[in-house]
Amino acid sequence: MRAGFSLGRLAECFTLRPALPVGRRLLTLPQRLATRRFRPAVYALLATVIGSGIVLSVQIERSTARILQELVHGAIVAASRDTEDSVVLLSRMVHLFNVLALLTAGFMMYHIRVRFRSEDELAHQAGHDPLTGLPDRRSFELRLQQLPAQPHTVVLGTIDRFGALVGGYGHAFGDRMIQAIVARIEAAAHLHAGEVFRLDGANIAVLYPLAQGGVLLSDAADALLRCVRTPFSCDDHELFSSLSLGSAGFPEDGAGAHALLRNADAALRHARRGGGDQLLPYSRALNAHTEHRLTLEAALRRAIERGELDVHYQPQQVLRDGSLLGFEALLRWRHGGEPISPAEFIPLAEETGQIAIIGEWVLRRACEQAVLWQGMQNAPLTVAVNISPRQFSRPGFVEGVRRILAQTGAAPTTIELEITEGVMVEGGERAVAVLSELRALGLRLSIDDFGTGYSSLAYLKRLPVHKLKIDQSFVRQLAPGSADAPIVQAVIGLGHKLGLAVIAEGVETDAQRSLLQAWGCDEIQGYWYGRPMPAPAATAFAVQAGLARRYARDDALLAPA
Repeated sequence: MRAGFSLGRLAECFTLRPALPVGRRLLTLPQRLATRRFRPAVYALLATVIGSGIVLSVQIERSTARILQELVHGAIVAASRDTEDSVVLLSRMVHLFNVLALLTAGFMMYHIRVRFRSEDELAHQAGHDPLTGLPDRRSFELRLQQLPAQPHTVVLGTIDRFGALVGGYGHAFGDRMIQAIVARIEAAAHLHAGEVFRLDGANIAVLYPLAQGGVLLSDAADALLRCVRTPFSCDDHELFSSLSLGSAGFPEDGAGAHALLRNADAALRHARRGGGDQLLPYSRALNAHTEHRLTLEAALRRAIERGELDVHYQPQQVLRDGSLLGFEALLRWRHGGEPISPAEFIPLAEETGQIAIIGEWVLRRACEQAVLWQGMQNAPLTVAVNISPRQFSRPGFVEGVRRILAQTGAAPTTIELEITEGVMVEGGERAVAVLSELRALGLRLSIDDFGTGYSSLAYLKRLPVHKLKIDQSFVRQLAPGSADAPIVQAVIGLGHKLGLAVIAEGVETDAQRSLLQAWGCDEIQGYWYGRPMPAPAATAFAVQAGLARRYARDDALLAPA
């Protein structure tokens, strides 16, 4: 019993405690290394116990045989039959104990071997991705901490548009695609001595023993891009994908794992924003840009409560008689006393999801301003408001618009919602249904930036909209004989054929206005007529426009017949 107890205690010293839950990292790396280091000693000790037991059994057998032989030949004259029986019984008891000890030692050797295998399996699972078998993020970070004093490059990558594929075909399909892509990436990386890791989702990492910016690294990255660019066949579907890659060099871009990952990730984000399917190396300018975006994002979340946002209004003119049609509400942000370009913060708001809250705030302000302008002219002024794709697709959007109209008291006919044509096509039947509800409220609807997106005529003829807005990119260089001229004329003709009004934005010269008027365009907007201005200035502009129209009408009445 004592021998069995000692072996059991010995097994506990070199195995894991089963009470710990599966899934936790049961042993640290030094503990695992120590366990593996002493495994030969454990096996040697158990083998010694077994061997000693065998030798002891053989020795007892020989001694017993010799004693019995001496008894038989009368060497022990005074021995009795009881003495002979006692010796045999003692021999059998020793044999029995030895057999039990050998069985115990054998069982413990088997048990410890199984436990060691379990430890190895748990250690492998703790450091590897179960789907692909690749080392995981933790293994990658440990590997970065052990880099030798020679140049290495960390390449982070993500599969472009992978979320759309999963949304279209399901997670099981996405898992099979991940496995297929990873197999290609491993093959391409190993050709250039790269180690591949799967971080999470569609994100992978490759560690190359190559210097950042060298020809060899460029070849390695090209191999990765090409291998994913090749079409996939999965479940009778032919799929096209690509990789976005960002890289950071050791030690120039970071001597520690945290710095390398942060800088490579900054490069990766810029590669994705650039359209993907490319490698973008890290530079200090990228990091500064990332920090600037993070600072802006944090400031934008507080912009409304700090009163930093404002709405400016750009006037729109009716070409038929030169009268003021209304204004387009344009968001402006002044942070720390400095204006922030809409081209910078609007995409940021879209990306972070803040655009829905900000868009609702702008719509409310525009409705309040429309109420103040009611009755200033014979025909009420229209206020146009841009609706972002995320705001439009948000559940409860129509109900939110209805609530704002009721709370502000704005007449629905004075509010025009501008929706991009991409929203129309991507939204499908839901977009048509939402627009129909908005039109039923009495709102005016227009398609913004027409001609720059998908331009599906099949949807256009079904959309319950009132107006097409020609994007300024077609108007900026507009001149007789220019490449933009036939496009603008075609949009105007298309709009009129569909019974829609047409407005052109970005009009800056007399020549552009004259051409648009000659081609039958209904309305214009741009610097030629008026720049975006704060609400008080827009009110003064509207008053002046009303007076000018009144004077023109009075002059017409006083003119001799």
